[in-house]
Amino acid sequence: MLILRGTLVLSFGLLVFSPAPGHAQDFRNPEQAPPSWAQFAKLVKYRFEEWIAADETVANRFRNWVIEHSGKENGPPPTLVVRAWLNPDGTVERVTFPAFNDAGATEDLRTILKRGNVGEAPPPEMLQPLNLRFSLNLRKP
Repeated sequence: MLILRGTLVLSFGLLVFSPAPGHAQDFRNPEQAPPSWAQFAKLVKYRFEEWIAADETVANRFRNWVIEHSGKENGPPPTLVVRAWLNPDGTVERVTFPAFNDAGATEDLRTILKRGNVGEAPPPEMLQPLNLRFSLNLRKP
């Protein structure tokens, strides 16, 4: 039995908020972003962690891959930046992140992160994508 000790956790980082294409501003420093943006980014991170921790086939397969390959040359990086775009209804429109050396693990994570609704709409005029940094910190029991 695997015990999940943090999913994609610990180093929450609101790196920058990038505007949609066509905007003049390149990014927004997290310290200068409105508090509602930071709260929403934390909610998205929390939902992503919940979905990765879910007891279902794709999430279990992804977590097992991370555990089995962590620290190995073909394994996941210690940290991962996920860029996420959300629709006005709170559904995840798109996510991007550097591909893993295993195409199946890459697709599993993409499937997990795009599967649901975060439960709230993004704040008005929030720049997207959200850039979220995660620590891949799964361990065997």
